[in-house]
Amino acid sequence: MENQTVNKTEDSLYKVTLYNNQKVESGTIWLLFLFFGWSYGSMNKMGLQVLWYVTLGGLGFWALVRLFTLSSAIKNHNKEIADRVGLTHQEKMQVGLFS
Repeated sequence: MENQTVNKTEDSLYKVTLYNNQKVESGTIWLLFLFFGWSYGSMNKMGLQVLWYVTLGGLGFWALVRLFTLSSAIKNHNKEIADRVGLTHQEKMQVGLFS
């Protein structure tokens, strides 16, 4: 019984560590976006990032929209990573995905 508890704790710790290594940091993404227009590339969407640069941020319109949608895009990307590594609801709360 005690061995199962240790295994669950180790598994939980492994998943949280895996999540922390793969998630994107909000502050870093915001700085990259504001100075270089880089946001999609950090979230594994290189096609959109190239399109962003080719269209010069949609001639400014796309950039304006991105200012208002970037925070939710970061949260959604991190939630996708949490689901991919198999975090439980409690573990998601532990890493700050839910309040």
